[in-house]
Amino acid sequence: MALERLLKGFSDFHLGYYREHLDLFDRLAAEGQSPKILIVACADARVDPGILTQTKPGELFTVRNVAAMVPPAQFPPDARHHGTSAAIEFAVRGLGVEHVVVLGHALCGGIGALVDGRESVYADYDYLSTWTSIAQETRDLVVQELKGRPREEIARAVEQAAVLNSLKNLMSFRWIADKVAAGTLVLHAWWFNMTKGQLYAFNPATAAFDPVLGFSVEPTVGRNTALSSIEPARFVAAVAGRKPDF
Repeated sequence: MALERLLKGFSDFHLGYYREHLDLFDRLAAEGQSPKILIVACADARVDPGILTQTKPGELFTVRNVAAMVPPAQFPPDARHHGTSAAIEFAVRGLGVEHVVVLGHALCGGIGALVDGRESVYADYDYLSTWTSIAQETRDLVVQELKGRPREEIARAVEQAAVLNSLKNLMSFRWIADKVAAGTLVLHAWWFNMTKGQLYAFNPATAAFDPVLGFSVEPTVGRNTALSSIEPARFVAAVAGRKPDF
């Protein structure tokens, strides 16, 4: 039944949306893609960036993986398989996107597994812990600083701190750092609370993820941003000193 649902959905798309937007698809086929925004999002089936942002085909270049993580740059490049890094490079160097958004979210299973460590029900998986170890130091810092807090608070803090860790890792790619310095690329740290349907963006001035209430948002990292302002440790220290908003 699940596969039939997909095929029925594709039939509806073909007969409906595709035909209604045939000019758009013809243009995309002839001219190629030219998105201005790259979103690094979680593979979680409940958090689809295209649906959340109500965008059309061709408007977003999307990379999805477990927990919306960006690994640090590997220089010189090695012969391993760097799927996320390759996609980011294609979007930044090849397509010339102007914005990179890292979109974390509430109730993330990958982050939950990272938080629980050896106690996780996924602890014996072959690849999960190796991937989420990208944010292991961030996780350990949160657990240490928020010791005694409920697991829900710790998990949420790790979800948000991991987004900042990914932004820090983005800046380790020389062709990203160069474009940010030139003012042709900006980075955004976002977090989505699915239980409230609310989007949050990191505010370096307050070291907090503030609700996005309008139709504009300041970048987290721009030309003159001090990278110290997005350090996960700074955010975790701020979280440790204030009451959670949930």
